[in-house]
Amino acid sequence: MVFSGRVISLQIDEVRLPSGRLVQRETIIHPGAVAIAAVDGDQILLEKQYRHTSGEVMWEIPAGTIEKGESPEDCARRELAEETGYSADKMELAFSFYVAPGYSTEVIYLFMAEGLSKSSKRLEEDEEIDAVFVPLSKAVNMVEENEIRDAKTAIGVLLIERSRSGGLSGESYGGR
Repeated sequence: MVFSGRVISLQIDEVRLPSGRLVQRETIIHPGAVAIAAVDGDQILLEKQYRHTSGEVMWEIPAGTIEKGESPEDCARRELAEETGYSADKMELAFSFYVAPGYSTEVIYLFMAEGLSKSSKRLEEDEEIDAVFVPLSKAVNMVEENEIRDAKTAIGVLLIERSRSGGLSGESYGGR
């Protein structure tokens, strides 16, 4: 272990490749996170917030880090309420994915949320987030025009759009 912080840790591992060669790999250890594609009719709930690492104000879907002992769904419900002031009657896991499997253990659980109702917004001390409803068609255009540059948000927006256009096989999301 090289570094251990509030959210992430960094460790250096010795790894034996399939060829038998021994190499070092740096791995960021992350507890996992959730992202919530929350819809109300033909609108998706997006957030605008400044991100220090990109140096930009980013458009994102609500998201947050899973706390120790917390289930992904409980985390999704908590983050949706804390960051946006909304709760959802229906919270359904769409799928999970690795953020950057070349160097990080972080997995994001992407949830689809419907049946939104106003609750209480409870931002953390270091958060400044504006939550706004955006027409889904505009959000899709924002992805296509590279105005939405966050991967989890692009995935969530396009998954909802695809499900509503009948493009998903099996279980569908986003109100269908």
